[in-house]
Amino acid sequence: MKPFFINPLDTVLQLYQDWERHFPFLKLRIYSPSHQLIDENALTLSLKDLSSTIDNQANLKVDPKMTVRVFVEAFQNAFGLQAAVLRHMGYSWDETENTDLLTLTEQNQKGKVQSQIYRTKAP
Repeated sequence: MKPFFINPLDTVLQLYQDWERHFPFLKLRIYSPSHQLIDENALTLSLKDLSSTIDNQANLKVDPKMTVRVFVEAFQNAFGLQAAVLRHMGYSWDETENTDLLTLTEQNQKGKVQSQIYRTKAP
């Protein structure tokens, strides 16, 4: 899988859609500088609109080989916003903080495997 870029002019919705296209078994959640989850009312806002510390030139290269920890730190540094990566675990989404040394690709693969296990257990 190829790296992709997050641009500060991307809307939250665009970012979530791009993320899902690259990592279908991971969910990205963005939090405001005051640590509030960005909800559906803010999906049309750009990352720049959400944080006053963003430079228009602050693109973030997301390499699938980077660890979750490195991605979360890089996102915070680039955009001044907190991010969380959740992994699909069958019927729920679990935080990856206990496995944040795994790469995004490895996390996505774990989510895929878990989803297949739950699918085969369905009645």
